[in-house]
Amino acid sequence: MERVKYLIIGNGIAGLSAAKEIRNNDNKGSIIMISSEPYHTYYRLRLTKYLSQNFKDEEFLVNKNSWYDENHIKVLLNKIVEKIDVENSKVRLDDGVEIGFEKMLLATGSRPFIPPIAGKFKRGVLALRTLKDLRYIRNYFNKCDDIAVIGGGLLGLEAAWSLKKLKKNITIVEFAPYLLPKQLDEDIADRLKENLLKEGFKIYLSSAAEEILGEDKVNGILLNNGAEIKTDGILFSVGIRPNIDIIRDTQIEYNKGIIVDKYLRTNIENIYAAGDVVEIDGKIIGLWTAANEQGKVAGANMSGKAIEYTEAKFFTSLSIGDIKLFSVGNIKEFDRLYEYKEESKNIHHKLFTTEDKLTGGILFGDTKDMIKLKKAVTEKLDINIYLGSGLPFK
Repeated sequence: MERVKYLIIGNGIAGLSAAKEIRNNDNKGSIIMISSEPYHTYYRLRLTKYLSQNFKDEEFLVNKNSWYDENHIKVLLNKIVEKIDVENSKVRLDDGVEIGFEKMLLATGSRPFIPPIAGKFKRGVLALRTLKDLRYIRNYFNKCDDIAVIGGGLLGLEAAWSLKKLKKNITIVEFAPYLLPKQLDEDIADRLKENLLKEGFKIYLSSAAEEILGEDKVNGILLNNGAEIKTDGILFSVGIRPNIDIIRDTQIEYNKGIIVDKYLRTNIENIYAAGDVVEIDGKIIGLWTAANEQGKVAGANMSGKAIEYTEAKFFTSLSIGDIKLFSVGNIKEFDRLYEYKEESKNIHHKLFTTEDKLTGGILFGDTKDMIKLKKAVTEKLDINIYLGSGLPFK
């Protein structure tokens, strides 16, 4: 049986950033990463963009393959961990190989969620999470004229835009009463919707798919309000579910995701978890930036540090065609709102404050101040100091 000091299951951004941090602190300890995919860590954030562009696998990679050799990190690709033996600190792979570890990181990520809708298993009902998915979806949608994107969140809108570039007829279906419900208020979301309608999208709000229509493959969707949409293909973008099957028959505690403490350690002393698979304060974060930061913290703590993970301020940027927006912080709870509009340039900015401290903001149409705004919200800067730079808010 092979033994390793640091075992990392999963090679998404959480696993990779953990490996980097471990190597920064321990240049001799052996590291093995195990991935069920055939590729080294790649930028999942780029998948939606490449729905409409040709690509080479290398364009996605975070590090060249040689980087792993240079840093003495062994990567086992196309391998699945079948069993974790917590008591004896070892795992068994699908090929029967056993690997013992001193410390282990669970960074198994997540999978797309497709709700339990009648007809969901018909051909043409798809979700995008991996490079393999991307290839299949591109090939399938190539033969489609009408495509429905279920989910008007960030990834859903990015995917819809990419597919529109392929000269497809795109319908967006969103359960909430407006687009980007986590990042925008209704006022600016309406502005976004108007911009998208001008670009030729069809948009159904306060709507959900009740049934996928067609014989063996999709030819339409029945919505909960009785409307029927003609479509040859459906892309679901309605959230994720952590990949926790691997730990269900172990002593590792989980709820929706793997439960960790402030050091990202599980209830088992030498086992940590990071990324989309973890549950923190009852919620799954599911963001690339959060997974990257959690990986760093977990890797540092596995290699002798004692660093607490603190959740960064939530921020989102969207840039599709001429539509640009940025949202940061808490835009739902505030005691005062400051606004700036320039209709001729399709600009609409909002700042949200609580007790004169900047706690959230939305920039629509002109996002050049997004770094400045993010810093101000993170630091809860006094609104008068922020506005003192001459910004024309009312």
